[in-house]
Amino acid sequence: MNGRHGSGIVLASYGRGVLVQAGETALSCTLKGRKQRVVCGDRVSWLAGPSGAAVESVEPRRNLFERIDARGRAEPVAANIHRLAIVVCSEPAPDWFLVDRYWAAARLKDIEALVVANKSDLGTGELEAELGTYRALGLGCPQVCAQSGAGVGALRAALEGGATLFVGQSGVGKSSLVNALVPDAAAQTAELTRDVEGRHTTTTARRYRLHAGAEHGGGESAVIDAPGVRDFAPPASLARAAERGFTEVHHLAADCRFSDCRHLEEPGCAVRSAVLSGQVSARRYESYRRLQRLYQKLSQEP
Repeated sequence: MNGRHGSGIVLASYGRGVLVQAGETALSCTLKGRKQRVVCGDRVSWLAGPSGAAVESVEPRRNLFERIDARGRAEPVAANIHRLAIVVCSEPAPDWFLVDRYWAAARLKDIEALVVANKSDLGTGELEAELGTYRALGLGCPQVCAQSGAGVGALRAALEGGATLFVGQSGVGKSSLVNALVPDAAAQTAELTRDVEGRHTTTTARRYRLHAGAEHGGGESAVIDAPGVRDFAPPASLARAAERGFTEVHHLAADCRFSDCRHLEEPGCAVRSAVLSGQVSARRYESYRRLQRLYQKLSQEP
């Protein structure tokens, strides 16, 4: 068969077109067949001929990070993720329920997570109570300022090895953080926009190489900038998904009177007792309740 062939990582996916990191260059490819589905972060094999390049196959995924769409269906965001960086700041005010759901999604996929408090120059005093709750639960919460560069070096070191997906509300500075971590990210974005039929890059996840080093087993470190959102919920990929998504709820569930306790209104619920005693954050518990009720609603829909 004539033509060049090789493999690479998908930098961005746009409908029936993708941009693939092929060595040191970015290669624009089409998809082979209508049933082929490729997302940012996928490892693919491609074949380039006289009429252009096309994706031949997709390698098995380490994982697939997804969200529930408006119809309650699973919608892919990115593949082969090693950690999730949930970005918050004082302005706009954080939606902590959204943060909870992102962390729950990471737990359901067995992905490492951290909360990144950006815009530290504006002060983080209003964030400290909730950040303290997360830290007490074992979640790292570094503080950075993308504009001044404060804390960026330490964050870059924490992201070494594997791919980190940056998520959060619109306006929290995810793209500014990516630009601070990857100095040529803006140039890569401009190139990507030109290469993929002029489509805008703000509506899809975009992957950038953070570091390519042999010290990471021949792999590379990367960051993926996901579009800002107003709402998010992870698909219920496991039994008792809401419970498994909240570490304190899952830990206490073994002490409930009933093994099938939903931790809502059941008697003898260890989780509710812990909330009343202040052992568990009342706001976090309300967040759990909201996700549990969402899953119940979706399970009842035809």
